[in-house]
Amino acid sequence: MMQVTWATDQGSPARPNEDFVATALGAAVVLDGMSIPMDRETGCVHGRPWYVGQLATRLLAGLLDHRQGPADALAQAIAETADAHGGHCDLSHPWTPATTVVALRARDQVADYLVLSDSTLLLDQGGQVTALTAGGSGFAAADPRVAGRALTGSTPLRDLRRAALLTDGATRLADRFGRSDWPSTLATLAERGPAALIEQVREAERSDPDGRRWPRNKRHDDATAAFCEFPS
Repeated sequence: MMQVTWATDQGSPARPNEDFVATALGAAVVLDGMSIPMDRETGCVHGRPWYVGQLATRLLAGLLDHRQGPADALAQAIAETADAHGGHCDLSHPWTPATTVVALRARDQVADYLVLSDSTLLLDQGGQVTALTAGGSGFAAADPRVAGRALTGSTPLRDLRRAALLTDGATRLADRFGRSDWPSTLATLAERGPAALIEQVREAERSDPDGRRWPRNKRHDDATAAFCEFPS
């Protein structure tokens, strides 16, 4: 059994939250839409939040079919989402909507995972915390072949105590600000919940509003955390 709790927070009131969480029946996915300037053309009439939501729900459905590996499920979801544009969008546009992907699925006695681009998956295996990211792998957009560049793998469920699926807006304390580490991140999620982790990030950001201590291109980014527990 996999129990999931999650929270998400919009980075700026000037733009919609482009993160997305989907979870059901032993699977969870977290996506982080690639941000671009609001006035930049994308070739898509639907917009990035639509794209991210469409891809996330299709990927979740694919993961629930245990006959498919996570990369195959992602490739299928990308292809189906491309079809869902209905021919109204220029999917060859260089700024066509794109997203990071992190996914986790429990099946039988195994947990399968997938990470694409700079979102992070944390795995707590008997107290040993591993952080998985695939920053140079590219984003999921309209080409299903990018699924082959994702970081994928499996781990025995008997060894897995906890896991977390995090967008880069939620990992800043550990990987950019140096105010935490991965075991502490999981401890916060377990003891106080995903919303508390995001609030810790916001507190740090508010203490450095101009980015002098921690240079960054956004004062606040969309932040999403999904925390998974595996009761024995």
